Amino acid sequence: MRKLSIGAVVLGFMLAVSQQAVNATNNESVDARGLRKAPLAKTQNIPKIKYNNTQPVPGSVKPLKKSFVTAPPQIPHSTDGLVPITIKNNACLNCHMPQNAKAMKITAIPSDHLEKGKIKGSRYNCTQCHAPQADVNPVVENKFKSLK
Repeated sequence: MRKLSIGAVVLGFMLAVSQQAVNATNNESVDARGLRKAPLAKTQNIPKIKYNNTQPVPGSVKPLKKSFVTAPPQIPHSTDGLVPITIKNNACLNCHMPQNAKAMKITAIPSDHLEKGKIKGSRYNCTQCHAPQADVNPVVENKFKSLK
């Protein structure tokens, strides 16, 4: 009986606090601002990102260093015409399958992405982990050091 009484008191307190929060929100205007110092619903002050979509032939651009050992490599070439990737249409496989990549002297798909010589069903969407290299100015200072 004592546990039931304590539970009822706690529940009543939680309801009272949540009702106060709802009342405060309804009576006051909330000015949510992010790092760009503009209302989140507005499109002003959005950082401009320039992707390396003007690079020449894939394979001629050096990839950036990885930030950490298990980081997926970034895509050092344009992805124009290569995306969207679907399970039935993946242009990345034309060059990055191990047999083709070796001949082209480019990065091959690692063996953990393959099963019986074919791309695993869970690994077909390359751009889920691999992003195009981009020349950006960080919105927030970052003192992270990449691998040497």
